[in-house]
Amino acid sequence: MNRTVERTFMILQLIADRKRGITLQEITNEMGMAKSSVFVIVQSLLELNYITTLRDNDKKYCLGIETFSLGMKYVDDMSLIKECTVNLQPIAEKYNKTAFVAVLNGTKIVYVHKYVAQNARLASCAIGTRKDAYATSLGKAILAFLPKEEQSAILDKIDFKPLTDYTITSKEQLLEELRRTKERGYSLDQRELEDITSCCGAPVFDYTGKVVAAVSLSDIYDETLDDEQVAKELREVALHISKNLGYHPNP
Repeated sequence: MNRTVERTFMILQLIADRKRGITLQEITNEMGMAKSSVFVIVQSLLELNYITTLRDNDKKYCLGIETFSLGMKYVDDMSLIKECTVNLQPIAEKYNKTAFVAVLNGTKIVYVHKYVAQNARLASCAIGTRKDAYATSLGKAILAFLPKEEQSAILDKIDFKPLTDYTITSKEQLLEELRRTKERGYSLDQRELEDITSCCGAPVFDYTGKVVAAVSLSDIYDETLDDEQVAKELREVALHISKNLGYHPNP
């Protein structure tokens, strides 16, 4: 292996591992290399936009836009969306529902994928739509599995509003619902976002064990249908998707 290429990628990995940035001297110390050699590699990475400097400290380096671009090209090949596309379609068709995938953005969820079963009665919410996380099964499925500090910080920012007569309207109510969601492994939204809809959701985890998204099945509300049974099946689908993304559940 070419020594310069090896050192370049080692430096790039070192920078990637330092979320708060790393200085040239710190890189030199970690690598055990001459500062002049490190400088040449770092400057090349800067010019190629694989690294950049922090906005508030031009002495510290972090990953640049080109590394993001490369990462996204990999994600396109083995991505959350592709996994969800393959695995959500059968269960959506089985129950004649609309399947959604969403990620959390602040106190909102953003819909990033949708599959409408051939005989589904509901096809609302376009890709890119944002909804209040506290009133959706998708949002609750993600919030329930966040680290406590992160979860608390988000809940403190929520402006609770009664979207329907069934909407959760306080932090205390939401915390209790998130506790139940985490305990059973799936979330429910029964007319909380809209009077006519019901949804069940389940979390999706990445290879680090972090919750990165949620999947859901939505339909017109029908009190005669067993949402719990559908939710349990969806939970298994979400777990399968997570495992395909590298997730290893604790024994």
